[in-house]
Amino acid sequence: MTPLEFAVTGPAFCQLPCAYVGGIDGPFLIPIAGMAFAFGVILLGVLEKLQKEKLRHETIQRALEKGQPLPPELIEGRPLRRARDDRRGGMIAIAVGIGLYVFFNAMQAEGVPDGVKWLALIPGLVGVALLLNWALERGEKNGQDKP
Repeated sequence: MTPLEFAVTGPAFCQLPCAYVGGIDGPFLIPIAGMAFAFGVILLGVLEKLQKEKLRHETIQRALEKGQPLPPELIEGRPLRRARDDRRGGMIAIAVGIGLYVFFNAMQAEGVPDGVKWLALIPGLVGVALLLNWALERGEKNGQDKP
């Protein structure tokens, strides 16, 4: 048995998944495809950022040619940041918790233990805590506005 055959088949009790595409075979194809996908996603992100910068520079150039004033956000190039919104995050976490509970409850027929569905409480209770924090902060802001 050659080292490549041993790497592909492994010990007798363990069979690794193999694939064959255009001359590349064995269990190495899956990690190579995963790394290529990650590289592609990073490359697309960089290209998108470069395209946005190019469009921003063209907008600044056209505005200066027409003599229009430039807003500081456009000059600085920083996007406007949203204020922290615990209400939105709380609602999303609660929805994820409900979805997980329904999913795990449906999986009980497939032999999943009964207690697994209660793991959905974790994101659900995090969502409740975020909503509670949002309500408390909102109350503090309203209390400060009054004389």
